[in-house]
This record gives sequence, structure tokens and C-alpha cells, in this order.
Amino acid sequence: MTDRPASLNGMACEIRVRGVLDEKWAAYFAPFTLTFDADETILSGVANDQAELFGILLKIRDLGLSLVSLTPVEK
Repeated sequence: MTDRPASLNGMACEIRVRGVLDEKWAAYFAPFTLTFDADETILSGVANDQAELFGILLKIRDLGLSLVSLTPVEK
């Protein structure tokens, strides 16, 4: 059995979407946290695997939000 690549063992990332979401959306995007910067919402957290990250991206798509960026960050 081989070890999984480090990128699949939890990737901390910052996802920026256009527009400022209301705080009520925080539970919807959990475990990611929401912060705000001018006219963008920043979702920060750790995706434990690609499926979890893809799930967050699907939620962004389903709400019709515009994805600005997805940036890996140091844990």
C-alpha cells in the first residue's frame, strides 16, 4: 500500500467569491469560515480530501456565485 499524496491529506485553502454573503451562510459552508474583503467573501478552511473541496465548489456554483480564486495556503 502506498501513502496518499500530501495534497490529499488536508489542504488549507482560501476561496474568494464575488459579492458579500450574509452571515447566515456560515453554517452552509462549514467547516469553512467566512470573512469579507471589500466586495468579496473569503472562505477559509481545510479540505480533508478532494471530494470535500469539490463539495464546497459545487455549493458556490449552486448559489450562482462567481469564483474569483482558489489559493492553497500554509497550515
